Amino acid sequence: MKFFVKSSSLAALGLLALTACSGPSAGSSEPSSSPSSSSSSSASPSGVSSEAASSSGAYTTAAWALPISEAGDKLGTIKGDSFSVDIYQVATDVASKDSMFVDKETKENLLKKGDPVVYLNYVVTNTSTAEIPLSHSLVNTSAKYTDWKYLGGMPSDSSSEGFKKHGLSDSGIKLKEKDPFVLKPGESFNIAENFAYAAGKETKITAIMTPQNAAGDLDHDKKETAETIVLLK
Repeated sequence: MKFFVKSSSLAALGLLALTACSGPSAGSSEPSSSPSSSSSSSASPSGVSSEAASSSGAYTTAAWALPISEAGDKLGTIKGDSFSVDIYQVATDVASKDSMFVDKETKENLLKKGDPVVYLNYVVTNTSTAEIPLSHSLVNTSAKYTDWKYLGGMPSDSSSEGFKKHGLSDSGIKLKEKDPFVLKPGESFNIAENFAYAAGKETKITAIMTPQNAAGDLDHDKKETAETIVLLK
């Protein structure tokens, strides 16, 4: 079984191959981490906002970041070498439109308008003793069911209205803020995503942090990847 990705610009359909997904053993709801690569600590480049950070519940929000939401059920925590990610299941809803993902054999859309979606919010915290300068990509987070049989990510609802409805953001950054977005020790920001919802599903969450260097480029030598397994409610 395979699936296509439909282009919204009416370009040719892209083919993604089916792959067998062999996830970790089922039944483990305890968060587990597998950090790799070196620490993403770095000295802060110039041009950082001088606005002070603010407190938001258990978190100290970075000056450039949107307010942090602690709504929902905490599913687990990813622990990297220099950062952590608290994972919250905030809400379920329905997709506002068909996704771009279509099964090649059945021709069925993998997320149709009206299908259930779940919103997860990720609160990222600098757990190191050094400042971490970030680009607009901040930390790349992705969720995938451990039995997901397709190559590539899971379908989601790209509409921004759902995020607003549930008090979430898929960018995490205040308007008019410019990079580098320096995350000081102990500071946090949040960023959310949604995807096709199936209650009780074992889900692998991956977080990749790639800091900026002094020239404003991504410093891949300091890229850090960590992940955990959570169970959706």
